[in-house]
Order: sequence, then C-alpha cells, then structure tokens
Amino acid sequence: MFAGERTLLRHASCAVKLNGQWHASTQTPQPAEDVFALRWQAGEARVTARLTSHEGGLVIECELTNLGPEPIIFNGWRPLQIDPSGGGALYVGDEPWRATVLVNGYQSWDYAGIHPLDEAVKDTEHASITYSAWTAAIYGRDRDAMFVAQTLKASRFATVFSWYYHRDQKSKGTLPTAITTFHADQQGAPLSQPEQRSGMPEDLALEVPAGDGLVSDPILLLYGEDGTATLSRALQLAGRASGSRSWPAAPRGWCSWYQLGLAVTDADVRRNAAALNTRIPQLAKTLRDSHRPVIQLDDGWMPRWQRWGDWVTNEYFSQGLRSLASALRKRRLEAGIWLAPFHAAADSELARTHPDWLLQDAAGKRLTDPRLDRPYHVLDSTRPQVLEFLGSLFGGLRKEGFTYFKIDFLYAAAYESRRYDPQVTGVQALRSGLRRIFEAVNPPGKPETAFVLASGAPLMPLAGLVHGSRIGGDVASPQMTDGVAGTPMIGFGLVLSMARNQAARVFLNQNLFLVDPDVVMASPQLTEDEARVMITVGALSGGVFMYSDDLETLPPDRLNLLRNPNVLELVGGPAAEPVHLFSAPELEARDHWYAFPQELPPLWVRRDKDGSFIAAVYNWSDQPRPYRVLFSEVAGHEGPFVVTDLWSSRRGGRALGVKAQGMRLQLPPHSVRLLRMKGASAADAH
Repeated sequence: MFAGERTLLRHASCAVKLNGQWHASTQTPQPAEDVFALRWQAGEARVTARLTSHEGGLVIECELTNLGPEPIIFNGWRPLQIDPSGGGALYVGDEPWRATVLVNGYQSWDYAGIHPLDEAVKDTEHASITYSAWTAAIYGRDRDAMFVAQTLKASRFATVFSWYYHRDQKSKGTLPTAITTFHADQQGAPLSQPEQRSGMPEDLALEVPAGDGLVSDPILLLYGEDGTATLSRALQLAGRASGSRSWPAAPRGWCSWYQLGLAVTDADVRRNAAALNTRIPQLAKTLRDSHRPVIQLDDGWMPRWQRWGDWVTNEYFSQGLRSLASALRKRRLEAGIWLAPFHAAADSELARTHPDWLLQDAAGKRLTDPRLDRPYHVLDSTRPQVLEFLGSLFGGLRKEGFTYFKIDFLYAAAYESRRYDPQVTGVQALRSGLRRIFEAVNPPGKPETAFVLASGAPLMPLAGLVHGSRIGGDVASPQMTDGVAGTPMIGFGLVLSMARNQAARVFLNQNLFLVDPDVVMASPQLTEDEARVMITVGALSGGVFMYSDDLETLPPDRLNLLRNPNVLELVGGPAAEPVHLFSAPELEARDHWYAFPQELPPLWVRRDKDGSFIAAVYNWSDQPRPYRVLFSEVAGHEGPFVVTDLWSSRRGGRALGVKAQGMRLQLPPHSVRLLRMKGASAADAH
C-alpha cells in the first residue's frame, strides 16, 4: 500500500481462525479473480480478502465459504496482519521513535488517551498498553503524518488493533524506521474484568455449516499528512457507513444521580426542576425551535435497592411516573429517565418469573455480571419474548411522557455466552436489543422526538442506534447514609480524567453520535477555578451538557458559575479540539479511568460559524504557570484580533482589547481562561 510515492504497508497479510487454528493468507495462497483481492485455503474453507479503494483510503473486508462436508467452527478474523517474521512493515513518518498513538477503550467508561509508540520511553512500573478498540491512530510528528485503522461498521464483531515498536529492535547505533507488528483482530465481545475493566475480546465458537459462509466487519485504512484531520475524516466515514443519527440541539439540563444517588425522591426531582427554571433561566434561553431543558431522573426510582429488571416505582414515587413527567412538561421541561434495560437483579421478579430469558454461562448456569458488586443477570435479546418486553417497557414510558432515555450498563448485552440463538454474536445481540428500544420510543416512519443516550456501552456498535453516548467514567460518586443523600465525592483528579477522555474521543462527536463527557458541577468540594475547568470542558464538548448539583441549595457564588450566559451560549456548538493533542503523550501509560493524567494539552480551540475563535487555555498542574497564546496556533494566522474574556460576569464578556500576535497569561493551579477572538477591523484597531 502506498501513500503518494511513499510506501505505507509492506508484506501485510490476512488470517482467519477456524477450529482453534490460525490460517494466514500467506500459507496456502490461491489465485484470485480480482487483482485487488487475496484468496487462500483455510482447511475446508475458501477465504477471500477484498481490498476496495474508498474516499482516499483502503477498505479490507474478508469472507469465507465452507466447502467441506462438515460444519467448521469460526473463532475470529484478522483482516490485517503485519509481522516481522513475514517481513511486514508499517511506515508512519520517518521517525517512529517519536511517534504517538491513540489508545481507545472498548466501551464508554474505559480509558482513552495518547501514549508514546516506543515502548522504550514508557514508565516501566506499569504494564504497557499496545492495543486500542475500534480505532487505532498513529501519529508521526516529523511529517504531521496520521495513519488510522478504523472499524467502518461494527455489525457483528468486537475489533481490537494491536501493535509493538521498540527502538532496540535493531542493532545498536540504528533506530528502526518501521513498525513491524500491527494486527487488526475481530472476535467476540469481552467479559468485564475485576477493578472495573473491560477484558480483551474472546474467541467465538460460531458453527459454519457446509456450504455456508461468513463475512468480517469492514476496516478502513487511511493515511494523511494533515494531523488530526485524517482521524476526524476516518470517524466521519465510519459514521456515514454506520448510518449515524443526528439531533438538532445538544440536550442540556439536570441529572439526579450525583447529588441524590439512590436516595432520589419524586419531591427532589420536582424541587430541582423548579430551581432550574427560577435560578438558572439562562439555560433555557440557549435553546431554539421549541427545544427545552431536560430533567433526567437517574437510578434509584425502582424498588430499593437497585432491583433492576422490576421497572416499577418505589414508595418515594407514589404519584407515579406519568404524574412526574406531566409536572415537568407544565414547567416547559423535558422528562428524562434512566434504565439498565438488559440487567435483572438476582432478587427481581423478572429473574424469578422468566429464568429462561437470561443469558447462561459455559456451564449452563445463569450468567452473573462480574463487573458489579451484587448479583445481576443479563437478558438474552435473541429471545423474541425479551424484545417484546423491551418494546413494551420503553413504549410505555414514552406514552407516559418521557422524551429522553439514558440506557446504561449496555456492555453486558454483548457478553459472549449461551444464547437462545447460538449463531448470534454479542455485538449482534446488543444491536438487536438497542434497535428494539430505539424503535419503541421513535417509531419508524415518524419524526424522531425522543433522545436516546447510551452509557457503559461498546462504542462503535452504537452508531445508528442512539443519538448520544457517554465517553468517560463517572466524574463523582454519590453518597448516602441511612437512606439519605449526602454530599457527593468529587475531586480534580476526576475532572482530569473527564478532560483526557474528551480530548481523545472528541472526534466521535457528531460523527458517530453526540458525545456526553458526563455532568458538570460547581460543588464547593472543588475550588472555583476547578469548577470553571469542569464547566468549560463540558460546554466545549459539543455534546450533552447536564448539571448534577442540588440547584435549590447551591450557594449563589457557585450558582453563578453554572449560569454564566457567555459560557452557556457555547453549549452545543462545535467541539473544541486540543491543539497538539498527539504531542502530549502520557508516559505512565496506564489504562484505567482512575489513572489521572499528569499533563494534558493546555490549548483547546474551536471555530464558530461567524468566523470567530474560542480558545480555552488550561493549567492542569498543581503549580501556577505562565502561558503565551500564539494566534497562529489558534487561528492559523496572526491578528489583529479583538479578544474577550468569556468567564467574566459581564454580558458578552470582558473586553481585553485588540491584540496583534498573541497574549501572555498567568494561570493559577487547576484553572482556565476562556477567550473569544474575532478578527479586528480598522476601527477596532484604533
């Protein structure tokens, strides 16, 4: 494969795993009718990999046909295989020892960040990460080069990309200029591991009958020397191929979870709805065309405690959900609700009365989700009765007046396990259940009026079946004593994790779905500067923007942070992208949401429709720092610009004057400056 006159890939191959054994395209090659195809024999199967030019890149898609008289067992695909044993090589720039890579976790809550490619420069105290789910991006600084391997459509498999590069691979005195190990694997969805981690994809055991066949999910390879523009283009193509959905206005409002947790009551929701209208009327003013703020009831409304599966209200919602939704509508607010639709608590009526609806493990016992602290089983969405149950549940909630649905813990629906239909993979099962939910609240053929937000979900399979998705873990932890909500736990470390995942996954926004970086809070547990940082990250995400403080009791000085009109006007606009994102890798290279980054790019920029630029300048560190904003980095050219400080309480911001080339800032620890830059006219300059 070439990129212009440059060699990009050399001696790459494909492979398939059947009956527990890998069969590479280089082992038993056969002539193919098409010059842009590879064909090989894999036992009794004939396998073909088709290479198709697509939008300046290359799409790889594999298919097999069982030519034998007996069924074969399919375990997994490897649509791309580069290995040193076969002389394989991937070239990204001329100095791969300086290259950096995107590490993207499998599901919403998983880690996402930027790491060094070279194993030699990583912190050796921690296990290195050399894999990424759904998307792999390798950046060569010397040429501003970006190589992207992207799952174009996740219909059936979990795709993971893996690589290895170490500067000591060659003899001393020379540095290797090629990445000699790079794989793309498509297998079954992973089972969650201890410590809130997603595992690695698992081998499948799909039976392929004689004469039957099977096709891989398509993978796009894209190369460009325009930095992150190539990565953004790859996600745009993936969204287009997957039929991603749009929503006219990014939802914004209030979520009950962090302040109230499982102790939430009907009265709590109603008083926070009233407080949103009376204390933060500025939020509603940011919406147009009949769109309204959302009040989203989170976990805790079902029988206590967390008896998921029995989706009826507990005694603290004695008036029922219809009454609550009606009260919210009267306040010109949208009603939102949370469910974990594929889980059933072991002590739930659902699990007791319908044990046949539940997934089974390899031993034939009810599968218990290993991620959770108490026993929960998982619904099998290949059963028609389960799909009927989901349709009735969500259709009923839609009729009761809910128009915003947060569906959580979706990863479990994709677990590989014993199913009613054994030929359905976990990804297929998840998508089948999601499709039923989506169509229950947005009937086909009618305008879409209900927003569907995924959480705890494998990312690529969501495309086309939801409007938005969480892209990081929880930013706080609700507290409760004797059934009464306490002060939630939050600290700047979680704000750092929120920002890190937002930075690494910003390219998903409006390409696959609207992103949800999680809520913003002005809690007194954060300093005012730290709260401004959190609110700024949320406002510039381009996606969902929700509060979760107690809006009725929040002190006025903290409330002012949430209702600053200059900041709120930025919500739902283009997402701000970190400048030099791939130039600030995490050397510790740990892969957990709670592995707080030591540093992140300080400058994040977006361009608005009127031609102005929004620049957020962060100090993520514990020490004061100076920073010089260069307009050439913000706008691609020098000024003059009229500069305004948007975190000012003045309507429209505080004017900072006309600046020519840049400006110097002094940033306190854990702080941000939020600037609008607009081209200056001759009159402005005088």
